Amino acid sequence: MEFADGSRHEWIYFRVLGKAVAIAAFTENNKMILTRQYRHPFGKVIFDLPAGGMKDGETTEQAALRELEEETGYTAENLEWIGRFTWAPGAMGPGTVEIFFTKSLKPKGNFDPNEIMNIELIDFNEVSNGVLRGDFIDSALVIATLLVSAKKLI
Repeated sequence: MEFADGSRHEWIYFRVLGKAVAIAAFTENNKMILTRQYRHPFGKVIFDLPAGGMKDGETTEQAALRELEEETGYTAENLEWIGRFTWAPGAMGPGTVEIFFTKSLKPKGNFDPNEIMNIELIDFNEVSNGVLRGDFIDSALVIATLLVSAKKLI
């Protein structure tokens, strides 16, 4: 790319196509359902939201319900879209993550056998305080927590 001053710069980025979904799912007593799994780029186990990519022909809502069930064993009667973000607009794109909220959970017990993670129910105040302290590093979890707080959904 050539800039206005005539200098040239080569841009290197990862092309990410399509959309992903993440679900801020809560029990009746305001416990957030988080997954806890090993993430190799960080060399450690982290907390994150039930999330994943969309399959061909799925709506974002269908993908969110599928991911929620595959990763947690829960399904939801309804979902509310609360926001979207891109991972790293300076280095990755143009993919987005659509974030959904639900508090209408029903246990179903059907986990995807290919998913290797632990499920933890953590009080939302504890999650929110952890986000503010920097204890959680997953971007979907951080953004969803801030959106839930800002929209006063809990």
